[in-house]
Amino acid sequence: MTRPRIICHMLSSVDGKIDGKALQPMTRKGEYEAVAAKLGGDAWICGRTTMQQHFAEAEPFVSKLQKPAGPQPVFVARLARSYAISVDTLGKLRWLSGDLDGDHLICVVSERVPTDYLEMLREKNISYIVAGESDVDLRQAAQLLGEHFDIRTLLLEGGGHINGGFLQAGLVDEVSLLVVPGIDGRHEIAAVFDGVAAEHHTAVSLKLKSVDQREGDALWIRYEVVRP
Repeated sequence: MTRPRIICHMLSSVDGKIDGKALQPMTRKGEYEAVAAKLGGDAWICGRTTMQQHFAEAEPFVSKLQKPAGPQPVFVARLARSYAISVDTLGKLRWLSGDLDGDHLICVVSERVPTDYLEMLREKNISYIVAGESDVDLRQAAQLLGEHFDIRTLLLEGGGHINGGFLQAGLVDEVSLLVVPGIDGRHEIAAVFDGVAAEHHTAVSLKLKSVDQREGDALWIRYEVVRP
């Protein structure tokens, strides 16, 4: 089983910024989700910051044991038709259940995650993957998502840093960008891709797949990533 096809699907301003609240006035309600539905994803993935803002409980998980879990087998709480995947290196996010708006939750963590965090996930019927000694190994995690959960198309909908991590790891196959008619202009606001290491100074080549003018003067642009 190969890893899923990974499509980075994002909403951005004309200058590539991704502050959804700032872009809300010029974004038609439900447009981002409507476009995403056309991509045929059977899972979506975000980083800890995005999950904390929109889905996880307010207070972080605090370990009582402070004992790193180390290498662990994949825990499959159940198989589902659709999945929500959280990348949370140290296991900080607390969850009410293994269901996230109808999608089964999978947590991807590193070997530094506390043992009692994994225990909490099992108790709440949440699947998890432990990949990477100090940081999450995105390549290994992607492979395990395909192998254990039969995920074929994964929508990467994270913040700029996790998107940049997937890009730097060579895991992004396509970029799906819903560009709304607005300019952000603020230096401190994250872009679609951020945090790529300085030595990766050559831009990633893309091949245009399609451009679709949407209502409200938005553009849906799809690019295939060109492999070297």
